[in-house]
Amino acid sequence: MVLHLFNTFFWSFFFAIGYISIYRRIEEGTIRWYRSKQTMLKFGELALVAYASTVEISLRILHHFLTTNMWTMVNLQTVVALYTCLTLRNKGANLLFLLVTLATFGSYGTLTWGLWLALIGLLLILFVVNQQSTWLVSRFSRYLGFVIPFGTFTWLLFKAFYAFSWWSLMVQLFCYVCVETIVFHYSTLLKNRGAASAKLIYETMHDKLTGVQNWAKFNQDFQLYHELMLSTQINEIVLVAIDIDHFKQINDTYGHLAGNAVLTNFAHNLQTYIHEVNSEWEVYRAGGEEFNVIMAGIDQPSAQQAMQAYCQQLRDLHITYGGTVIDITISVGITKLLGNDVQAEDTIKRADQYLYQAKQAGRDAIIAGY
Repeated sequence: MVLHLFNTFFWSFFFAIGYISIYRRIEEGTIRWYRSKQTMLKFGELALVAYASTVEISLRILHHFLTTNMWTMVNLQTVVALYTCLTLRNKGANLLFLLVTLATFGSYGTLTWGLWLALIGLLLILFVVNQQSTWLVSRFSRYLGFVIPFGTFTWLLFKAFYAFSWWSLMVQLFCYVCVETIVFHYSTLLKNRGAASAKLIYETMHDKLTGVQNWAKFNQDFQLYHELMLSTQINEIVLVAIDIDHFKQINDTYGHLAGNAVLTNFAHNLQTYIHEVNSEWEVYRAGGEEFNVIMAGIDQPSAQQAMQAYCQQLRDLHITYGGTVIDITISVGITKLLGNDVQAEDTIKRADQYLYQAKQAGRDAIIAGY
């Protein structure tokens, strides 16, 4: 029994650490691969389900050929099932994984109707866990308060499959709770590190004053779009260059803090409008009072219409600072990425040229061309 306990704890511990590490790598990789969060939820999590399902099925095969004992296998499968259901965000993906779990767990021994109902009840618990995962993992006491009865129910279910002693059940349940404790703290450690890393990346890629993405992120994204355009993965990419009219005069008249208020309010207003038109488009602060917008999947005339509508809307934006109302207008240059643009800078320079023409035309104007 001591050997069984050591074997279960030893392999469960290292398996859990490895499973979570690979799971997180797949999750991070799919987030980077899919730019859209909705696309990530719909398709990216299928990779996580495929990974988790493969592990569960592999454990069942290993146990069938007696290369993994039953004690270790049950703990490993239970760890996989609970952790996966706690992390999946798409209901369809979670349901698919639960069906795989049902098939895997249901392949043990001869199941009576009572055992089938108990197994389905176990999966219903996991389904609810998926819906309440944020609340459940927010505190270790909550997590532990769930793990103990959940593990007890699971091991009672497997005790019905195999006639092992109550003492064996208590020993394995203790081992399971220990492993789940390690899983919680290790997962929390990875989550905190990921949050710190995400915060650092966010601060590196976003303008501190306005909150929109900065010039470094613009260069990175536009280079990516440039490559996609040349590889014909995206048909149309439009670049919009924007400059707040008479911004120096605003600073000289009302002060730099008023200028900061203008920049912040304008950036928020522009970004809100752009995301309402297309959530995939982004706003970037190029520097000073200059901003850029990358519009993918739209032709240039449609982009020009969208910016004309925004300029009209901008007239309703009244920025108040120190009791003074400041109204602003913008000059806009629009161009599209051409197939003969060897460098991304070729498109950027062309957009800036049209922006300069808009300013020369008296400002509060839009000039487009290519």
